[in-house]
Amino acid sequence: MNRTRFLWVMIFSLILGFAGLNMASRILLDGARIDLTERGLYQLSEGTQDVLDRLDEPMSLDFYYSRADAAGYPEVRAYGARVRELLRTLAARSGGALRLEEIDPAPFSPEEDAAIASGLQPVPVEGGGQIFFGLVGRNAVDDARIIAFFDPQDEARLEYEIVRLVAELERARTPHLAIISDLPFAPDREGRSGNRIIDELGATYQLSWLEPDFDAIPDDADALLVIHPPMMSETQLYLVDQFILARGRALVAVDPMAHLALKPGPDGLPPLNAQRATDLGRLFASWGVLYDRNAVAMDAETGLPVQIIEGGRTRMRAYPLWFSVPPSGLNQTLPSLAGLSRAVNLGAPGVLGFDGQSGLSATPLLTTSAQAARLDADIAASSPSPEELMRGFEADPDAPLTLGLLLDGVLQTAFSDGPPAEDGAPLNRAHLDESTGPGEVIVLADVDLFDPAFFLRADPVQGEQVVADNLALVLNLVDRLAGDRALVSLRSRSSSNRPMTRVDDLRTRAEARYLTLQDTLQAELNEAEGRLDELTRLGRASALGGAGSDDAAEADALRLQILDARERLREIERGFRVEIDALENRLLLWTLWLPPLVVLAFGVFAALVRRRHRA
Repeated sequence: MNRTRFLWVMIFSLILGFAGLNMASRILLDGARIDLTERGLYQLSEGTQDVLDRLDEPMSLDFYYSRADAAGYPEVRAYGARVRELLRTLAARSGGALRLEEIDPAPFSPEEDAAIASGLQPVPVEGGGQIFFGLVGRNAVDDARIIAFFDPQDEARLEYEIVRLVAELERARTPHLAIISDLPFAPDREGRSGNRIIDELGATYQLSWLEPDFDAIPDDADALLVIHPPMMSETQLYLVDQFILARGRALVAVDPMAHLALKPGPDGLPPLNAQRATDLGRLFASWGVLYDRNAVAMDAETGLPVQIIEGGRTRMRAYPLWFSVPPSGLNQTLPSLAGLSRAVNLGAPGVLGFDGQSGLSATPLLTTSAQAARLDADIAASSPSPEELMRGFEADPDAPLTLGLLLDGVLQTAFSDGPPAEDGAPLNRAHLDESTGPGEVIVLADVDLFDPAFFLRADPVQGEQVVADNLALVLNLVDRLAGDRALVSLRSRSSSNRPMTRVDDLRTRAEARYLTLQDTLQAELNEAEGRLDELTRLGRASALGGAGSDDAAEADALRLQILDARERLREIERGFRVEIDALENRLLLWTLWLPPLVVLAFGVFAALVRRRHRA
């Protein structure tokens, strides 16, 4: 065999071997993946495995994807590949329980008609086309669930959304939540509440909204949510007490300073009879919960940035009454909280304690930093400035302060003497003195965490961005009480988008350094301007008082000090911009220019060495 023929035989053998290996891997290793990403982006969670393992009846998954129309949009095309890969992996790992079919609905085809009839929402594109990019799932009895459109901006929730669809098709009934709330959360006729958290709960649970004058709680409710409740009568408190003893599952959210309750409506006015503060009175006492509705918590270490107008200029300042609880402030021993990767943002929450006398065990869920203190709720209601809040600040000796509690054990009734003696007290069951088994009650001392303004940010380029884990926190806690605990681990999956965290950290440190200098100079400037205003008001700032006048000399010195302080502030701002520009230029050099220059230099060096050897 000559050399040429041997070479062609080897090439052909390699091609055949590669093709055979590829086919074998597709058959034998379908769905297997090695995830080398830092955050395990492509590794199925334990919750997903749990849902797949318990499937005992086949389900169909119809993945509608308009390939031709999506090809012109790189972001959609890339995300389409991501969704397809995940669906194939789920189908492979299900042992045949999930039957996946990808459908490319051509215009005016039966497939397009089926997609529209299922409720999928096509997105129009240029040229008159439209992109279908959704999922229809059906179980053995033809119950259907859909994902109307896979939004690339919501990639972090991709696995959760698909697995939730599968879990909903697998369970026999939709869990039922009864809700008591004085907040404007109840959905409209189209099922929209205007609140992201409530809408997400409505997508997973059957919700029953109790009227302010309710005289019964649905017996088939799996759990009770009491979120900033209205003023309840003794009979209504008794109904809540007895329901919790019978079911053993409740989430309670109260607040000494509920900004969400006081938000102006479409008429520009707060809701009629809106309550600033709420509690559960004797129910808290029976559970051993300590709570003062006249005190709020503030945190000097984790205050959220707010816009403050100072001297006619808008500045960002940390506001201690609105603060974040980082993952380190969340109880990492509980699965509902351990997976949260972002902070939880709160607005002037209350402080919780536990007296240990009720026979229950209490587990803190959320805590402040060590630089936290209590503040009178009336003072908080006056919207004090950051400077006013920090003036004379001293951390509370009990800090870190507890903002959320998990109570578990046998619950005792708050009505040891039986039903209240109110006329018409309706009772559907015999009086209970204690819970029928171990119960769980979650108490949160803030309702502003339900406000989308605290965890969502509108971005003109990227759309709505989740900046805090308020949504995941509430959904995980409710799942703990009444839902599918397997879904808890799926809500905080990271996006495959990798921000330049090093850049952000450097910029944040630079901003903090310059803001500190600004604050010092601004305080000096404010003090000088205040003293000058005082002298001016008294008529003692004029040089007419005599060249030797101490007040006139002081006024002149203050004017010079003010001018100097303003000039230094301008220099600080110029210096900040110069440093940030220099930082970005250095990063461009190190990340974009230096690597190819190094490669080029190595190539030139190798060429010179080769030429020398030839010579």
